[in-house]
Amino acid sequence: MKATCPSGQATPGATLLGIMGPGGRVVFTPHGPTLTPTLRTHLESQVDGPLESRYRFATPCATTGCAFWDGACRALDAAHEDYPTPADGPLAECGIRDSCRWWSQEGPSACAVCPQVSTRA
Repeated sequence: MKATCPSGQATPGATLLGIMGPGGRVVFTPHGPTLTPTLRTHLESQVDGPLESRYRFATPCATTGCAFWDGACRALDAAHEDYPTPADGPLAECGIRDSCRWWSQEGPSACAVCPQVSTRA
């Protein structure tokens, strides 16, 4: 199974992972829909600017095609530097955990910081 990036771009076929909620935290859509042209048009009508400013998308991990890749995903390192890692608690329901690159690298600590991450378009 190909690893999934939980901070992908709004490209055709991406999965809607979540919506930025209060306080800039992601509210996950555990079984999010695939980004189709129709859904894209609808989402674009709801946001001023890039879709990634309001929504999080999951895409196949680009590995060497990503600036954060150096044999492992370093986006998590940046996330841990930018956001405090919350105390242990229940993990958010997530529709990609089984294939998530971040989960496979760090397990629960990746899931703890993930809701705070805002993808930059």
